Amino acid sequence: MMKKILILIPILTIGFANAQKQAQPKTFPVKIDGTIRNFSGKTIYIHHKWDEKDYTDSAKVVNGKFTFNLKSVDPNMYWFTNSNNINEQPNYVFFADSEPLKAVLIGDSIAYSTVYGGQTQKDYIEYRTTISAFVAQQQQMQADYNTASQSGDYNTMNKIKEDFQGLNNKFIDGLKNFIKSHPKSAVSGFIIYNDFNNPNIPMEIVIESLSYIDKSIENTKFIKLATKRVDAVKGTMVGNKATNFTQNSPEGKPINLTDFKGKYVLVDFWASWCGPCRQENPNVVAAYNRFKGKGFTVLGVSFDSNKDAWLAAIQKDNLTWPHVSDLKGWGNEAGKIFSITSIPQNLLLDKDGKIVAKNLRGAALDEKLAELIK
Repeated sequence: MMKKILILIPILTIGFANAQKQAQPKTFPVKIDGTIRNFSGKTIYIHHKWDEKDYTDSAKVVNGKFTFNLKSVDPNMYWFTNSNNINEQPNYVFFADSEPLKAVLIGDSIAYSTVYGGQTQKDYIEYRTTISAFVAQQQQMQADYNTASQSGDYNTMNKIKEDFQGLNNKFIDGLKNFIKSHPKSAVSGFIIYNDFNNPNIPMEIVIESLSYIDKSIENTKFIKLATKRVDAVKGTMVGNKATNFTQNSPEGKPINLTDFKGKYVLVDFWASWCGPCRQENPNVVAAYNRFKGKGFTVLGVSFDSNKDAWLAAIQKDNLTWPHVSDLKGWGNEAGKIFSITSIPQNLLLDKDGKIVAKNLRGAALDEKLAELIK
């Protein structure tokens, strides 16, 4: 029985693995004049992240007023807290660009503060308003679902689940439309990097959203971060060159995926302890024997942690192609690259190392190879 509907709309998190360093980047001033009430302290703190580092600045509060004079490379995300702890909750998040900002803070309820001024902050407020509307609908649907669940009203429960999927789609479309209408905004870059960093959102949507971004902000923080993530994932998608990796053979010899360039290669993720893998092995053996003389090979990538068991399975199943493993079991580093969460799985690469198909089983593998290798 379903207990809780999947929540796709993300909770805002502050944590960025940052982009490449730039030598002495050009900066602009960020000025924030603020007032604060219901506050017994003497200092207010502001935080941001840049280039894999945390930054915290402080300002003295005098007669309920304070001023920050900062510098930034790009329009960036900042947040206020009552302490110098960058991870303190609650906080108040906002965006700052080169235009002066006004802050009206509530010391004992800082999350309900206000920052206004600057086009990027206006964009961020518009974005948060959009998110809030979806969250309100989501919460109502969750409440209705819980009520139906308590009364055993399965028809209503199923209807809400269907409607919730529609809400997910509307949420994604709403964010895409925001990006389309704000192609030069750092907030659009933030949406692509943060909100679309969700396994439930297809990478094709992320790539599409990046295509809406104006060239003038391609080298800004969030766009570079999003592009870096997309580039890494592209190497796992059909139609793109596979991301290279290196692991050792049973003899301890390093083998690179790129070593097989010029051949069709099936990258086969398996393990000796995996029953479905062992059942599929005869089909892979048959395909290998049929096409190995025509420029085809297999690279077995094992999720084993026991080397003896791995080698015994290779011999018993007559797997005469190259094999590699880092003997980390489910922690196999190549498996992480390609997001392998179940086995057997495979990738079929063409002679240039481009992924042309995934997860071919039995006759499907044979048919695809016959189509490609003539």
